[in-house]
Amino acid sequence: MNQTRKSARQKILDVASELFYNEGIRAVGVDKIVEVSGVSKGTLYRHFPSKDDLIIAYLEEKSESLWVQFNDAVSAYEGSPRMQIFALVESINALLTEPGIRGCVFLNAHAEFSNQNPIQHLVQKHTEALRNLLQRLTKEAGASDDTLADQLLLVINGAFSTAPIVGADISGEQLKKVSACLIDLHLNQ
Repeated sequence: MNQTRKSARQKILDVASELFYNEGIRAVGVDKIVEVSGVSKGTLYRHFPSKDDLIIAYLEEKSESLWVQFNDAVSAYEGSPRMQIFALVESINALLTEPGIRGCVFLNAHAEFSNQNPIQHLVQKHTEALRNLLQRLTKEAGASDDTLADQLLLVINGAFSTAPIVGADISGEQLKKVSACLIDLHLNQ
């Protein structure tokens, strides 16, 4: 029975994730999630007492998945912080070139909720974690302050924001080029 609950929970989360990302979090109602997932409303509410709980689970799952990818990219170049930064940028570029890119899950969620909403806390937590990683790597690579890390974060967010509009290839290629220029500017002084 526990396995059935887990699979029903995951089915709900998978369907909600796809709908939230493709149609917008606020635009997708519980009824649509129930319809597409094929579970009852009672089952959905047993696993997620509110839509906010489902949204939080969606964002937490996306964050965990991204951090596995980021950590794998960075750990492949242990001992070379500069290469770790490039590996992280390349990892983000891979996300940009996935079919159906609609921007960053967290930037999209940020646009839909006010600062007082608990969902914003998760968005800020994810963004701060990425900023902290960039700060650590850039300092280990020789940056004198957080300027390079902040500029890389800005370029990353810009690439995610523009990918659905100008195309992932353009955004991804410019992400790599601008990041390389910034890294050279700050670390080759």
